[in-house]
Amino acid sequence: MIKRLKIILYFIPLILGGLIYIIFRTETLIMFQWFRYINISDEIKLIKSYRTTYSFPNWFIYSLPDGLWIFSYTAISLKIWKHLITRQNIFWVFSIPIIAISSEFLQLFKIIPGTFDFLDAIFYSVGTIFPYHISTKIILNTKKT
Repeated sequence: MIKRLKIILYFIPLILGGLIYIIFRTETLIMFQWFRYINISDEIKLIKSYRTTYSFPNWFIYSLPDGLWIFSYTAISLKIWKHLITRQNIFWVFSIPIIAISSEFLQLFKIIPGTFDFLDAIFYSVGTIFPYHISTKIILNTKKT
C-alpha cells in the first residue's frame, strides 16, 4: 500500500500540471488537437467548464505546470536510481532539467525561437532542486536511521 502511495505521489505533479494546462490554456495548443483526434473533446470542455470565477496569476497558469513536470521527472529519475547521483546516472537524472533551463536562456539570446521568461527558469530550477533536496536530505537520511 505504501509503495503504491509513493508511486502516486511521484505522478501527482505531472497530473496537476496537465490539469492546469487543460483547464486554463488556450485550445490552440496541439494537445487539444490530440483530444479531438481521440474523441474526448466533450470531456475536456466539461473539465474546462469547472473553472471558477477566481482569477489566477500568470505564473500559476504558464510557469507552474512546467515546474511540476520537471519536479515529477526529477523525482521519478531519482527514485529509479535509488536516490543516488553517480557518474552513470547523472546524465539521465539531470538531462531534461538542463535542457529546459538552457532553452529559456537560449530564447533570451535569440538562439532558439521563443520568449524568455525568468519565472519559467525559476520554476524549472526549483522543480529540479526540490526533489533532489527531498531525496538527499529526507529520504536518504530516513534510510540511514
